[in-house]
Amino acid sequence: MACVYFRPVALRQTRVPFLRCVIRGLKLAESGEVVYAKPPPFDYMGQSFSILRSLRDPTYARLNENSKVIVVEGNICSGKSHLASRLAKHFDLEYFPDPTEDDIYLCKNHNPPFDLRSHNALLPDFAKYYTCEMFWNEPDLINKGKPLYLQFQFFARRHFNYVKALCTLFNTGRGFVLDHSPFSEIAFSDALHQSGYMSERACRWFNQSHGLACRYIWKPHLVIYVKATNQQIRKRLKKRNIPWEVNARNLTDKFLDTYTNTLEKSYLARMSRYSEILTIDGSNTDVYDEDDIRIIAQKLTELDLTGAHRLRDDYKLIEWRTGLYNDRTKINARAKFSNSNFCFSEQFKNLIPPMDMYEFRYSYEARELQLATLRMVSSYSVI
Repeated sequence: MACVYFRPVALRQTRVPFLRCVIRGLKLAESGEVVYAKPPPFDYMGQSFSILRSLRDPTYARLNENSKVIVVEGNICSGKSHLASRLAKHFDLEYFPDPTEDDIYLCKNHNPPFDLRSHNALLPDFAKYYTCEMFWNEPDLINKGKPLYLQFQFFARRHFNYVKALCTLFNTGRGFVLDHSPFSEIAFSDALHQSGYMSERACRWFNQSHGLACRYIWKPHLVIYVKATNQQIRKRLKKRNIPWEVNARNLTDKFLDTYTNTLEKSYLARMSRYSEILTIDGSNTDVYDEDDIRIIAQKLTELDLTGAHRLRDDYKLIEWRTGLYNDRTKINARAKFSNSNFCFSEQFKNLIPPMDMYEFRYSYEARELQLATLRMVSSYSVI
């Protein structure tokens, strides 16, 4: 493309139209073009952002080309976690790993950390803390398992991760890469229902709760979908070498195909209206190869994640385009997502399942037994 040079007078006359044509994409960390401001002098995770604080710490001065939200989706063991962590390093973004079972049952605030699953040896089957191993190997999930309970626990923690990440973005300017966003949880619940692992009633309740909780948070700028074959998934499961996962009864090829289908036709089809979608085909791209990852990173720098050329009635990136329209809207957006603990609790405090939905709730007797085992441990105080 030829460069056109303007005289100062001509430049003043045509400055605004010229800037509207500029697309500012992601910048690689090695370029050194992205500089972040110092962290704000207050606890933005636990305190709200006020107008007075905006006078001393303007939001527009923190946002830059890399203040973007990228989520990496894919089937089980498709390599999305490795790709997400490497992309975060290439662009100097925050990386939020996918929550694990430890985040549900490990009491990290207790000194020393306490694992609730250690009580399962003392509890009967109906009162045990439900784990992923139980889920993937239970023959009758609907009647004897707790699929909705485990699904909701992971969804809540992924949602909290996303809210914390948005809070970090608006207060520090640093974008983030998320492994498995809360938006794709609806695809997993549909796959469970279609595979006979979750009842229709439980699936409907979860999908309704999912919609109520996710309507508050902004959708990502970019969704990277890592598409892997069942053969690749099986190979990586064997390499990970978790015995109950390799020989899992419910982790069948039929379920993997169903989950892939719901991801592509249910989740990605909807998200393509609001976010940019980039599909990585695992048959010709190795997400564990550094050269391929670098090619993917270079491809991301060519994408327009600002939506500057979009029409007014285009829904692509609509939340970011309207929310960051001017300095006032940027302040409002920062105030909205600051104090992530309050934002999260406000969205989940009314999501209460029915009392007779045993795919989620433990019985009164089971809760009494769980409480009794807690009292037996002298190092764990119950108030």
